[in-house]
This record gives sequence, structure tokens and C-alpha cells, in this order.
Amino acid sequence: MTGRLAWLDLARGFAVISMVIAHTSPWGGVFNATEYLTAPWFAMLIGISLLLAWDASRGWVVFVFGNVTRGLILILLGEWLQRQYAQIDVVLQTLGLLVIVLAPVVALVGRRPLVWIGLGVLVAFVSPLAVSAAREWLAQDGAAAGWLGEFVALAVAGGHYRVSSFVAICAIGMAAAPLLVAGRAVAGVRGALGAAGLLVGAAIAYGVGRLGPWGAAAYSGTTPEIIGAALLSLAATWTCAWLAAGLGQRRTRAWLGAVIDTGRMALTAYTLQVLALALIARWVLGGATDDHWAVMVGVIALCLGFCWAWLKVFDIGPLEWVLRLPTRAMSAPVRPRHTT
Repeated sequence: MTGRLAWLDLARGFAVISMVIAHTSPWGGVFNATEYLTAPWFAMLIGISLLLAWDASRGWVVFVFGNVTRGLILILLGEWLQRQYAQIDVVLQTLGLLVIVLAPVVALVGRRPLVWIGLGVLVAFVSPLAVSAAREWLAQDGAAAGWLGEFVALAVAGGHYRVSSFVAICAIGMAAAPLLVAGRAVAGVRGALGAAGLLVGAAIAYGVGRLGPWGAAAYSGTTPEIIGAALLSLAATWTCAWLAAGLGQRRTRAWLGAVIDTGRMALTAYTLQVLALALIARWVLGGATDDHWAVMVGVIALCLGFCWAWLKVFDIGPLEWVLRLPTRAMSAPVRPRHTT
């Protein structure tokens, strides 16, 4: 755990659990919140992680190249997982393109909260217009556009996920990152009130969307939905930071260690749950829907247990190791040549 932020790993772990619930819950009710939260939360955590990685980077070339390569790996992995299991809409392709788009922006903006807030608000209002224009173009000429049409669908016109929405959500998270890292704003009563205020703000945004002509359904990509998702994701992250600050490093690890380990291996855990659901649906459910309590609980237990056991033996998850390779390759010192 040295050098890692417990609250960030905790947030990633709970995001994985939320993803499994969104995929498999047979009941709506309070679990419907995962449909609004999960994908935006993953996007926000990626944005915060990119900003923190930039702070510790060895220059913009290594940072941008490494993250562009990571984004391509995520896209390829997402395409492969989607072919293995069609009952869910795999988010990795969109997150991969998000990483590619954000990396140079993070290197340019850095820790400038006001710039991130302005960018987030601007994109939240522009994105719905871009979505409408892109979908209209795809309906008319998209079939003949080939790879360009697929790119536009992934970036702007996706049915569930789109980079344009995620950029706004990430920007809000990166604006708040200094407060989350510093710790004072998220600790104690102040932290609890902050999380509650963010939840109220999210509820207001969703309410405005539902009462107005825009709508605010999950994945809709309207301005109220984007703002609501950003505030909801930030509230969830803020709560994890508040929880970690209140419990302290030792108790957080003792009580929530499996969740933290799952957060440290979030990509591996996500891949594991998709493959597990594919096998269960095919061999146990006979191709039927995976919306079952036993499936939900079992897959959550599988992800938590596997990640906990893996990190007892290894220091890093298998797919996380792969993602680090590009940066390590560029950061490796060059050995001087000796002449004789």
C-alpha cells in the first residue's frame, strides 16, 4: 500500500461492486442508483488518477505516450470482451478513448481547478448538442463512414457511454482532486456535510432534468444528467475519502481490505466479472438473462476474493502490470555504452 491513496483504491473497489450490481441486479429500487452512478464514477476516477499521475510524471512525452498506449489497450480489451458477452455494454472502449483524449489536456492544464470547472460546465452544455448532431449525421451517412462512423459513435453518439459526457464528469472530479488529496476538506463533520451537499446537488440536477423538457434518465447525456452524474460520482468519491479519513489507514485496511485490493486491480476485476458472467450465462443459465441474486452475490464475492488472494502473492494485478509496461519502457534508464 506504500505510496497509494487508500480512498482512491476504496472508491475504485466500490465502483467495481457497483458495476456488478448494475449488470446483474434482478430488482430495481435503490439498486437503480448504480445505473446512474457506475460508468460516470469510473470515468471520474480515471480523470483523478490521470491528474495525480501527471503530478508524479517524468515529463509530458512519457506521460502522454504512456496513456495513449494504455487507452489503446483498453479499447482492444473492451472490443474482445464485448465479443465474449453481449448481455452488457462494455465500457472499456469508451474509457480507453477517454484516456487518449484526456492525457494531453491534463498535461496542458495540470492542477488548475477553475479551468477544470469551466471546461466541465462548458462540455456539459455543449455535449448534448454534439450528440444530436452526431446521431443525425450517423443516421444519414454513418453506414458509409466506416471507421469514422465507429469513432464518432464511441466519442459522441453512443447509446449508453460517450466520451463527451465523460470529459465533463472528469473535469469536475479533477477540479476537486486537490481537496480530496489534502484531506482536511473530506475529514470529520466537514467531509460528511460536503458529501451530503454533493448528493443534494445531484438530486437537484436530476430533478430539474426530469421536470423540464431535457430529461435526466441514466445514460441519456442531457445537461442535467451529466451534471447530476458528475455530482453523484464526486459524492461517492468524497464519501470514500471521508470514510478512509475517519477510519484511518490501519482500520480501513483491516475492515475494507478486500474492497481496497479490488480497487488496486480494478481492470482485472472488471475483466473477471465480464468473463464470469459470460460463462455463467452460457453454461449455467442456458443463455438466459444474468439478472439473479445468486449471480450478483457470487460474482461480487469472486471479484473480491480473487483480488484479495492475488495481492497476497503479487504486488500488482496482471492487467495492471500490462498497463504499466509502456511507461516503464520509456522511463527505463539507458545504459551507457563502454568502449574498449
